[in-house]
Amino acid sequence: MKVVAITANPDPKSLTDAVGNAFLNGAAEGGASTDLIDLNTEGFNPVYTMEDRLHFLDQGPLPEDVAAMQGRIADADVLAFVFPVYWFSMPALMKGFIDRVLCRRFAYNVDGTPGVLAGRKVRLIMLCGAEEERLRADGVDEAIDIQLVRRTLGDYCGVGDVEKIYVDQLVAGDDDPQVREAIERRLVEITLMGRRLAVEGEAGRSGGQA
Repeated sequence: MKVVAITANPDPKSLTDAVGNAFLNGAAEGGASTDLIDLNTEGFNPVYTMEDRLHFLDQGPLPEDVAAMQGRIADADVLAFVFPVYWFSMPALMKGFIDRVLCRRFAYNVDGTPGVLAGRKVRLIMLCGAEEERLRADGVDEAIDIQLVRRTLGDYCGVGDVEKIYVDQLVAGDDDPQVREAIERRLVEITLMGRRLAVEGEAGRSGGQA
């Protein structure tokens, strides 16, 4: 059982990374092997280049940095995309990862045959200042659902088990004790979620081998 978390935040001490690590710590407690892909710290280039374009057209090789990322997620049973909501969507760094890494002949195929991620579990863990209900009322949640959950992950990548988790009502740099206590509670919830997924995955594997 392998669980991978992908984070996108320029601050290595951000709550984004804390959430990603909490998720993986829980998964490790549940018996899974884990991998944290911190796109900022690792210097991932989110810009879709001519090299990417030529590969898309089957006229050139897969860029080396993309191949390396694909190798780290190809055997993942669970993928968690962890990112702050910027301007009602994901940061450019995370969008670039999806643009470049979830590409043709890996995440999906033109002939409709399943890609590498088909049948896996995906969790979208999104951090935001607004309340979750506000994002739903304003249509932000619906836009993410249509573009990312249903079309990208569902229709193209064949991922049926996708769950959105909001870590909401956050204020950057807020050290109010009540705010910090609320954040700690959310980190515990995220840890337990990672552990539960790992335990369920390991139990499923054992059942399949019986």
